[in-house]
Amino acid sequence: MPLLVLRFLTRGVGALCGLALLAGAARAEGLAESVARITAGQPGTFAVYAAPSGQAPDVCLRCDEPINAASTIKLFVLDAAYAGFRDGTLKPDETIVVHDRFHSLVGTGSFSLDRKEDSYDPLYAQAGRPVAVRALLRVMIQYSSNLATNLMVERLGVMPIRAVIARQGLGGIVFGRMIEDFDADAKGIRNRVTARGLGGFLQKLDHGAIVGPAESRAMIGIMSGQTFNDIIPPGLPPGTPVAHKTGWVNGVRNDAAIVFLPNGTRYILVELSRDLPDAAAGIRVLNAISRTVFIAYRRRLDGR
Repeated sequence: MPLLVLRFLTRGVGALCGLALLAGAARAEGLAESVARITAGQPGTFAVYAAPSGQAPDVCLRCDEPINAASTIKLFVLDAAYAGFRDGTLKPDETIVVHDRFHSLVGTGSFSLDRKEDSYDPLYAQAGRPVAVRALLRVMIQYSSNLATNLMVERLGVMPIRAVIARQGLGGIVFGRMIEDFDADAKGIRNRVTARGLGGFLQKLDHGAIVGPAESRAMIGIMSGQTFNDIIPPGLPPGTPVAHKTGWVNGVRNDAAIVFLPNGTRYILVELSRDLPDAAAGIRVLNAISRTVFIAYRRRLDGR
C-alpha cells in the first residue's frame, strides 16, 4: 500500500471549500439526499452507511455493493484473534517469529510482500525475532501493517477467520486471502466488503456483541489509536473521539468508524469508494460526507 496520507491538505483547497458549501446548503434536505447530492457527478463510485448506534441507517447509498476491502479487512483478522483469546486457542502474549514468506492459498506457490507498498516498515527489521501477538494486532490496525496482518492470518488460518465471520452473521463481508496473495487473486479469491456489512460489524462492536463486551471494548480501544486519519476525521471538529479503520489501494479509499458525540452517544459511518481517478479529489468528497453526517447528528442531538 503506498503511503499517501494527507496529500489533499496541500492542494485542492478551492474544491474542498466548494464541497463544504454544498454540504452546508444541503442541511435542509434529508441526510440521505444530502449525501447523494455531494456524490452526484463526482468521478468514481461512493458507498455510504450512516446510522445512530443501535438504529437503522439514515444513509444507505449503494450500501450493498461489494467493494475492494483494502485494509478494512484487517478488522476481521482482529475479530478472529479476539475470538481465539476467548476460546483459549490464542494468547495475547504468544509470540510469532517475524518472516516474510507465505504460502499462497492456492497451489503450492509462495510469495513475499512488497516492502515498499507496506505502511509500517519497522516490523521488517524484526525478521527472525519473536514478536507478541498483542503487538502485531496493534500495528496491524493502527499502522495498517501488511506484514503483521499476514503473520496473524498464517497463525489463525483463512478458513477459521471465515468461520468467525459466518458465526457472527456478518453479511456483506468476504474474507478471501492474505494481503498480496496474487495467485489467489488471479483465481477470483478476493477481500470484499459492503458499506452495510461494515456498518453491521461496527454496530455489533459498539454494543459489545463482537466476541463479548470486554473483547469489543478492547478492539475499539485499538481502533481509537488509528494513525491514518485523512478520510472521516477531517470532517469532524478537532478532538472528536473516533475509533476507525482506513484502507486504500489504487482507486480505492475506505474508512469505517464509530464516532463519539459530546453527550456520549455514538454513530456509525462507513465510507467506501472505487474507481477514483484522482485520490485527493475522492478524499475531499469523503471529507464532505463526513462533515455533513456529523452536522446532521449533532443538530439532532441539540434538538434543532
